[in-house]
Amino acid sequence: MEDIKHTYTIQWVGPLSYEEYRAYIKRDDTIMSGYFNFYYFETQKDKRYRRHRYMGIRKKNDGIEKRLNTHHEHLKRFMDCKDVWIWIGSLANPSLQKDKNIDLIETLFIRAYRNMLTVNTRKKRMKISSSVCVINMWFNQNDEMQTYRVERPCFDDVILYYHEKNLFKRGNLSRIRYDDE
Repeated sequence: MEDIKHTYTIQWVGPLSYEEYRAYIKRDDTIMSGYFNFYYFETQKDKRYRRHRYMGIRKKNDGIEKRLNTHHEHLKRFMDCKDVWIWIGSLANPSLQKDKNIDLIETLFIRAYRNMLTVNTRKKRMKISSSVCVINMWFNQNDEMQTYRVERPCFDDVILYYHEKNLFKRGNLSRIRYDDE
């Protein structure tokens, strides 16, 4: 049996339009925009084209808006699209917000979803050095957890990578209803 040396929970907020994203990170009651280190966006220029999907990170805690803005090398090409959906994510445990962890998680996502992500070519080939488990939680822009019919990116609720077998397992959780609800 292989030890899973890294387990992380990511809290995602979205889907947001670009304007909603900008308003969300500027809210007074948001912890701070520096808290968010992950972002994902997808768009479709028109029905004939495949969706453009991109996963990125911000390592420095000086604000995600320093990275994800109209000057972003990939996002700026799609700002004229009618629909751009953005999700921003943070580690549920802020003490784990270290560059090496953020980089490992991004690599895991890009490797697990390499056929769906349209850019990220360098990380699609990178090796992952140990077993990793990521649990994704989904929230709307009112910070309410989404449990039914969740609008989410192409990511599953749970992503597990077994290093020894170079094997990914992915799946979605269902809500358990208790009798006292």
